[in-house]
Amino acid sequence: MHNARLRAFFLLTFGLSWVFFIPTFLDWLGLSTPLSGNGYNGFAGFMSTFGPMAAALILLWRDGGWKSAWRLVKSAFDLRIKPLMLIAAIALPVASAWLATTVVSITGADALPDSMVPTDLPYPVVVWLIPAFLSMMIFGGGQEEFGWRGYAQEPMQDRFGFVKSSLLLGAIWGLWHLPLWIIPGDPHIFIPFLVFVVFTMAFSVQMLWLFQLSGYKLAIPWIMHGVQNTVLIFLPVYRLDDAGPQFGLYVYVGINIALAAVAVAIMSNRRTET
Repeated sequence: MHNARLRAFFLLTFGLSWVFFIPTFLDWLGLSTPLSGNGYNGFAGFMSTFGPMAAALILLWRDGGWKSAWRLVKSAFDLRIKPLMLIAAIALPVASAWLATTVVSITGADALPDSMVPTDLPYPVVVWLIPAFLSMMIFGGGQEEFGWRGYAQEPMQDRFGFVKSSLLLGAIWGLWHLPLWIIPGDPHIFIPFLVFVVFTMAFSVQMLWLFQLSGYKLAIPWIMHGVQNTVLIFLPVYRLDDAGPQFGLYVYVGINIALAAVAVAIMSNRRTET
């Protein structure tokens, strides 16, 4: 049963998301279409982010009606969570980016872009960051978690266990981003794709760690994903050109691998004790 559900989810997720990139792919091959160009590519990138959520809701509606689909949506707003879990969901992505940029700054090993937060704000920067964070949660990637962690993670964990399920889901999550590498000017093109997949695998381990410790409260990965995407606006960790070594990126990914290793060690120790 789990196999059929997961297979349907991943096929539908990739189909719903990647269909928007067909004109982009044709343009990449040199076959222009009326939809090709930067405007359409931005639209495709935006719409594709709703694929995992849409796939989860469609399958839940198919199997259990609208009430089943609504339960998933409603579960994301269940904030009966220990404060420590919420703090960790925010702190881990922020600390990773801060540490990476600090290492780069101290060593002078790379030249990272300036923060994308406007410098002439007439109010505290947090006032700007809060709506930026909310937009990332709703429109900028966080909404993917209704599918990845909200629908797929638990059945995958039932079958493969903590480590394998988080790494496998992270790899699939990374692969799902592949069309972004054929969009001219997209920031992802400056990140080696395999390095990106390694990051999504490491971050997936961290998210499952906190997700499980919270009692599988969907708000945790939803918030964590939103924070991760927001903090890279405030603390960019990689160059937006190919003129440098991307030292900051590798430091950032290395930090996330280390955090994932800590999560695995802690969860393994918990299983040993029980």
